[in-house]
Amino acid sequence: MKSSTWMVLSLTIVCLISGGLLSRVYISTKPRIEAQKQLELTQRLNELLPEAKEFNEIIKDTLWTGLDENKQVIGIIFRVAPFGYGGPIPILVALNCDSTIKKIYIGSASEGLKETPGLGYKVREEEFLNQFINKNYHALSLVKDGGEIHAITGATISSRAVVKGIQSGISRFAQYLPAKDTSASTDTIEQSNIEILGN
Repeated sequence: MKSSTWMVLSLTIVCLISGGLLSRVYISTKPRIEAQKQLELTQRLNELLPEAKEFNEIIKDTLWTGLDENKQVIGIIFRVAPFGYGGPIPILVALNCDSTIKKIYIGSASEGLKETPGLGYKVREEEFLNQFINKNYHALSLVKDGGEIHAITGATISSRAVVKGIQSGISRFAQYLPAKDTSASTDTIEQSNIEILGN
């Protein structure tokens, strides 16, 4: 057998064996990975809406209602992923029943955030996120756009993406609150450059 043929055959055998081993490892670890993801999600939901005794998933991996001990809705949590400077920005938003924002969580690099370190990545910092607390849909705009949210210096695209993504989420999901903010859902929102998970 020629050396070149043997080399190709050897590489093929090695690739097949390696692929088979990787496949077995993936299959054996997938349940544990999924369980860990679910555990982390549950912890995150509890952090965003700690008064809730349980959560009801309305739209898979996108929208949850928080229920009290009497099974009454006390708020919702939704997931959006607007496009920033580097890619989708993974955001979880908790809304009170009056459709004001209770708390926001933005995922880390390990959760898909690709904004520039030291600039757009600062959208995760409390100083930026705390500006959103207790604000409703109508108050969500950057200062330079006539609103109340101060953009991160040097990261206007990322800042604006967060604002637009949350606005879009409120517009879409506020209808699941007991006290619906109908004015928010009827406003027109610029949808370009925004992606919502679950669509």
